[in-house]
Amino acid sequence: MRNTNPFLALVLLTTLHGAAWPAAATAQVDDPPPPAAYAIRGATVVSADGSRRPGLTIVVRRGLIEAIGPGVAIPPDAKLLEGDSLEVYPGLIDAYGEAEVEFPEAEIDRSELPFWAPPRAAQGFQPHRRVVDHIAASGADFEDARQAGVVAVAVHPGGALMPGRGAVLLLRKDAETTAELVLAPALGPEMALVGANGMYPSTIFGAAAVIRQGLEDARHHGILVAAHQQDPRGMKAPPWDPDYAVLREAMSGAVRVFFRADRALDIRTILGMAEEYELQPVIVGGAEAWKVAGELRARGVPVFVSLDFPEPERWQPEEEPDTAEAEEPDTAEAEEPDTAEAEEPDTAEAQEPEPLDAAEEREKQRLEDIYANAGRLAQAGVSLALTSGGGEADLLEGARKAIEYGLTEEQAVAALTSTPASLLGVGYLARVEEQMPATFVVTDGPLFDEDTKILYTFVEGELEEGKAPTEDTDAPEEEVLR
Repeated sequence: MRNTNPFLALVLLTTLHGAAWPAAATAQVDDPPPPAAYAIRGATVVSADGSRRPGLTIVVRRGLIEAIGPGVAIPPDAKLLEGDSLEVYPGLIDAYGEAEVEFPEAEIDRSELPFWAPPRAAQGFQPHRRVVDHIAASGADFEDARQAGVVAVAVHPGGALMPGRGAVLLLRKDAETTAELVLAPALGPEMALVGANGMYPSTIFGAAAVIRQGLEDARHHGILVAAHQQDPRGMKAPPWDPDYAVLREAMSGAVRVFFRADRALDIRTILGMAEEYELQPVIVGGAEAWKVAGELRARGVPVFVSLDFPEPERWQPEEEPDTAEAEEPDTAEAEEPDTAEAEEPDTAEAQEPEPLDAAEEREKQRLEDIYANAGRLAQAGVSLALTSGGGEADLLEGARKAIEYGLTEEQAVAALTSTPASLLGVGYLARVEEQMPATFVVTDGPLFDEDTKILYTFVEGELEEGKAPTEDTDAPEEEVLR
């Protein structure tokens, strides 16, 4: 038997513990905690309605706006975020945004199915499915979005007749799981007048018929459920149907129904269906919504206008000349002009662009109608939100195009902040007020100026710095990140 000296064992344990302590302490020092608070001094706060309040100081602590006003003292433990011409806006909300969603694919052998009576999965009739159950994301996945000023996105399933229900994600920087991003787990169902692949419905008319039939069946199923609950004698309990349950919720008016549609004809079909079944529709995409603006306004139907604009193929829009390059021409090439060509310029060609051919003119008209869609809807009094269309469209770049074609800057701010927040049931996100969650963006100038940079984005008090300028940018780095 071996004897162990208790005193020597204690000395050895103490020595080993002391040797390990410096490494742990060093690791903690290498990863310092965030500041106790942030302060922004001398900023202009722009509200969602476009009103401006200059010369304000904002203090952010524990995820909230602790104080905001012209005479607010900066706490000694706050990190000061300074800059020239700072402007604070509510954070941008992409009402039809993007995230990685992978729904499990149903194992269907279409060759074995009767094309006139396929199952729901083959038709894309699955309104019960929830996007939130099939997202695998964390806060780190949305770094680029936050750097662009986006604080929340609504992610919809897309791609089928009734593909399911979307969710609203708050882009928290430190979220490690999808659950920590979820703000609203189940929006109303999404619908579209699209056919199934190689089976009924294969036409827009058929798709509308399937949606109507589904709503009728859901209503009938609800009658049976209610009858059994009232008196079960003489009848079996109706089977639970999750699809019908969602459709009945939609017909009760408790949730909005997001209809994807671009053509005016399809929008009119949707409006008729919504009135018949007492739905609360939102038109998503709506490229030709301006053609039915009066009907949309009269029925109080909002539009999620997609900024994922098509690229011109034939028509080439006139571009502004690059004055920076034009002011200082390359003197080495300009010293000896070719006098034979330069003496008598063709002034007619220099002043008048070549006329467009018929195909170019048609494309120009079609694209300009799309660019002007948001402005025309706003002018008609239709509630609208500007979205990326579920793709990679830049919200600010698209908004600038809409402003160029008639949307006012005040309308654009509302369409990117308060309107989508309200329609998605998270209206508080657009309020930059004392004791509200600190969720806003800080810029170095007016939001829609091309040279304006997003300096900081706050999401519930967590700071994300904007992107540093690229190498070919003339602005020094300290003007962007401080």
